[in-house]
Amino acid sequence: MMKQLERYKSADEISKAFREGYKNAKNGGKQIELTEKSTPEEVKAYREANGIPDDATKYPGDFREGFEVTDADKAILADFKAAMHERNVPPKVAAAALDWYQDFAAAQAQELNAQLAKVAGDTQKALRAEWGGDYDGQIGAAQELMKAHLGEEGFGQMMGLRLMDGSRLQDSLPFVKMMATIGADYYGSTAILTGDIEATGKTLEAQKQELLALRVSDPTKFKSDDVQGKLTKIYAQLDKITARK
Repeated sequence: MMKQLERYKSADEISKAFREGYKNAKNGGKQIELTEKSTPEEVKAYREANGIPDDATKYPGDFREGFEVTDADKAILADFKAAMHERNVPPKVAAAALDWYQDFAAAQAQELNAQLAKVAGDTQKALRAEWGGDYDGQIGAAQELMKAHLGEEGFGQMMGLRLMDGSRLQDSLPFVKMMATIGADYYGSTAILTGDIEATGKTLEAQKQELLALRVSDPTKFKSDDVQGKLTKIYAQLDKITARK
């Protein structure tokens, strides 16, 4: 009895403890829930009874094995523990909430990845149908244009960007068509692309010389609309590359 009484610093504290004990007994030993008016002593006792540490950083709970943890998840876990501690949530209840979050996050990741695969497949199918054999050249022109302006690292980052629906920027049909149009205009979709403007220029120059050689080897073919149209496009592409140099 004396050891118990030594815990209290005044008669008021002893009286308060007696009243709390009386309330618990009156409620059949049931724990009284905390309220906004609960005293620090009541909060401390509640935490001790429910295994809630005084330090929020020591609040139990972690992601289960096999859960793919992202940097965002790590930040969320720290905020989650702080929120649970502040609200005096028992660890078992917090653990159940954390389990729900992991199930939700895993299901959401699967849904977003499925959307990524669907959009990527639909975009490639649509572009192959529209561009036919020119598909690789168009895509190559778009990629080399972005690499020239963004560098390899910047290009990789842009290709990895994901939109709100889970799909990637690189699979956005309007974006791909826009970049392919600009890239084809810059390099020429039929050029052998290396990412180097000089090399591209030489490739177009080689095509030009091959067609010009027809003036001697096959004058009739050289004068055809097909050859003259190709030459016109090559001259236009070479002029643009020269201007950009």
